[in-house]
Amino acid sequence: MKNITEIIMCPECHNTLTADLKCSGCGRQYGYRHGVYNLISTDLSGDQFYLNKIEIPSDKAGMDELFYEIFGRGNLSDEELSRDYYARCNQETLDGIRKQKEHMNRLLSSLSGVVCDLATGGGTMLQQLIDSGNPNIQIVCTDINELELICTRIRRNGEHTNISFVTTDGRYLSIRDNSFDYIVSLSGFGNIPEGDKVAKELYRVLKPSGKLIIQGEYIEKGTKSYELAVGAGVERGVVEEYLIEDLEKAGFEDVCSEIIAEAIWAENPYDLIPAAGDNQRFCLIFAEKKE
Repeated sequence: MKNITEIIMCPECHNTLTADLKCSGCGRQYGYRHGVYNLISTDLSGDQFYLNKIEIPSDKAGMDELFYEIFGRGNLSDEELSRDYYARCNQETLDGIRKQKEHMNRLLSSLSGVVCDLATGGGTMLQQLIDSGNPNIQIVCTDINELELICTRIRRNGEHTNISFVTTDGRYLSIRDNSFDYIVSLSGFGNIPEGDKVAKELYRVLKPSGKLIIQGEYIEKGTKSYELAVGAGVERGVVEEYLIEDLEKAGFEDVCSEIIAEAIWAENPYDLIPAAGDNQRFCLIFAEKKE
């Protein structure tokens, strides 16, 4: 794949899109602004609060302000935000994050082909892909939040020509069958409800022999963290056994979880889950779509 238009489609009827992003089947019109394709169906995804219409600033100062509104606390810079977040983590959590990231970075440098970043958000996984310096990949960033993708594209994409951005619902991906060689994600399942639907969609859009790699943190059932996850509707994405079960039901094989580290979570206002005092496992979950 050289052009993202070769693999995008209407999420409603799965038909192709014309050059002006109109569905050739049902006639729905989709959009493109600031380098981001918006392929969300409000009929399918209207339950998600990310669909608010906000005017996008035309200047960098306005974009910075919007970025801080979406991601930040006050007017902290990227570096200040990161420093503030990690300053609130205890040492064992910092060690777990570091070990997990180092392990994931080694994997990213070995990938090839078309790679989907599921639930890109602020672009942490995207930055890991960029920093890997891997010349053998083409990256497709996906998220349900158009504003986040626009901010992330402007602030992280730079001059990279091998990165595309698609606003799409992980439960109803606007991507054709058998499009990706790899799908990677940083805690993507922990941010999307109905993880079983997401698993089926990921299986559909992976090529035969395609692989899924999830970098995430997982909690235990019967804890305060679990109660919070149930309240947010994401428990199947943050409990290992649930996620593995959903991936296997979707058709994935060789599903396994590699525990990199464990830590007791400290109070952190940036995070809803996990709850302070609960154990968290830093894992990489692997799955493959067989021929």
